[in-house]
Amino acid sequence: MIRFIPLGGFLGAGKTTTMLATAKLLERRGERVSLVTNDQGADLVDTQLARAAGIGDIGEVTGGCFCCRFDDLATVVTRLAEQVNPTVIIAEAVGSCTDLQSTVVRPLRQLHGDQLDTAPLTVTVDPVRYSAMRALTSRTGTEPDLAYLYRHQLAEADIVGLNKTDLLTPAAVTSLTADLAADFPHAQVLSYSAATGSGLSDLVALWATASPAGHTPFAIDYDRYAAAEAELAWTNQTCTITGPGFSLSTWAQALLDRFSADTASAQAIVGHIKIRLTAAGTAVKASLTDAGAAPSFDQHDDHPVTHANATLNARVGLPPDHLDALISAAVEAADTACRTRSGPRTGDIFQPAYPTPIHHL
Repeated sequence: MIRFIPLGGFLGAGKTTTMLATAKLLERRGERVSLVTNDQGADLVDTQLARAAGIGDIGEVTGGCFCCRFDDLATVVTRLAEQVNPTVIIAEAVGSCTDLQSTVVRPLRQLHGDQLDTAPLTVTVDPVRYSAMRALTSRTGTEPDLAYLYRHQLAEADIVGLNKTDLLTPAAVTSLTADLAADFPHAQVLSYSAATGSGLSDLVALWATASPAGHTPFAIDYDRYAAAEAELAWTNQTCTITGPGFSLSTWAQALLDRFSADTASAQAIVGHIKIRLTAAGTAVKASLTDAGAAPSFDQHDDHPVTHANATLNARVGLPPDHLDALISAAVEAADTACRTRSGPRTGDIFQPAYPTPIHHL
């Protein structure tokens, strides 16, 4: 029996870092771990990171969230089971997806319970995003659609994981954990840092427990859910970069600094912006999860290179044309800073289609 770990959470919460860190922890304990990534489009930075980490085998479900691509998810899991025989599969859902209990977790238990032991649903939380969304949810008047989606992601969680505690004071961790426990009393709340590994053993221990009893389905307004997703323009793009000897980290820093400034000026919500640059023998990965913020690096390298491949994933609360203009300006800023030349970018900019789950139990 394969232990199947469903992992949810809003864009930028650190799901991929959590997935990779817990996978390594489980492998050190003797488990055979495979991973499944998920996105509305192709060319995923997350899949590249998972493959680079050398963890088991990697499955990918693209073109929609797990709920709308349930049969694809089942096919990927079956392939992994037959070809790799993992003891654990960790599956990371699209960051704007909700209603996972009814459309993914329960259908897996009902239809594939002979193959999978599906763990409690974990929803990962970024502390800055949670504080901002909580303020929107608690204000008087109509709750914005994006805050509605975010709240429902947490409302259906069996486990709420407050991530990025390495960026917080102990007092802030205590306060935010108490807020989450008060707002979502049905869930088990714990804090951890995927970046440092602190608290990860406690999270993995909860994955071995049974889902709490009495967590029943609840209604979600799919029109509001769809409207919230449509607030974000999505794109996965690739291009090549050439120059007379440049730093991948400097190029990524310049691109994300310009992105950060421009999205702040536009007062745009940044779901996440991820950039991964690869060159012979080296790679850099950086991300931005808040307009006006400094980018963070998961992979860093300053050795000069003359050629690189870039993959950019962006989910930003702007019309597609506006996002395209910001990407062009950011790439130009990076090229100017590093005296490089970027080739044509491939990849569409789009807004997610109306969610239509295959199952709803």
